[in-house]
Amino acid sequence: METTPPLPATGGPRPDIHAEQDSSNAHAHRLRLYGALDKVCVPLAAADVQAVFQLAELDCVTVHAVIDWLNTARTLPPLPRPK
Repeated sequence: METTPPLPATGGPRPDIHAEQDSSNAHAHRLRLYGALDKVCVPLAAADVQAVFQLAELDCVTVHAVIDWLNTARTLPPLPRPK
């Protein structure tokens, strides 16, 4: 598995990365989405990884809304199980 170089916390892509490499907002969105899913201990199936890639292509506002939902869900008590 390839490791991803750390992205800067603010600002645009690092100047030492070629434009044709995956240094876009989508890459940063994927990292943030994976981090949010990891915080709530969601194991990812292959379809989940595809969903993360598709979500990461959306605009910043939408991606941050999804991350906020995940963070909020982490703080909610679990739903009762049906009997």
